[in-house]
Amino acid sequence: MSFIEITGQPCSGKTSLISNKVLDKELNILKQGFFRRIFYFCSGINFLGLTRAKILFYWSLGEDAPIYFKMNIFRNAVSKFGIFLSFQASIGNNVARCLVDEGVSHLPFLFLKTDTTLIIDFIASELRTTDVHYLRSPGYDVIHHRLLNRGHKRLKFLHLSSFIIRTGEIEETVLAQYPKVCKKFKIFKDVTSIS
Repeated sequence: MSFIEITGQPCSGKTSLISNKVLDKELNILKQGFFRRIFYFCSGINFLGLTRAKILFYWSLGEDAPIYFKMNIFRNAVSKFGIFLSFQASIGNNVARCLVDEGVSHLPFLFLKTDTTLIIDFIASELRTTDVHYLRSPGYDVIHHRLLNRGHKRLKFLHLSSFIIRTGEIEETVLAQYPKVCKKFKIFKDVTSIS
């Protein structure tokens, strides 16, 4: 078993990249149901331990959002480590390769109020064993248009322009640091026009 994580800023076209089959056809896409989410959260807490889980909790509390949304960010972040642990435990098995949409490598985009370099340092040991496919942003205007059309949960609490600018800053830091940290790092350009 081996796995690849796909990440990129919101509305960069990750779903289109997956659905247009630009990626390796042998990849299976991880799907999560209600019970799997609970399992991954519990596994993530166990994997992180109290000290690292507390850090994610404090980062979640620092976000500009109501408390219920902050707790959702925390659950989402912890669950990514549960997924990571599950796949790490399966490496070496004769199972097909799997694609994880927004795994541990996506953490910088969850924590908008935390220094991106700090987050990358936090996940560096996981990134060293992870193949990451990054979908580069098609640019401010395209992202602005897509967010206006599709929306995003964060836009209930943040101004659209501020959100795009911040995720753009995160992208710059990720693109500068991930090639040095990830096991393998591949960049894709906007693929929404691919049929």
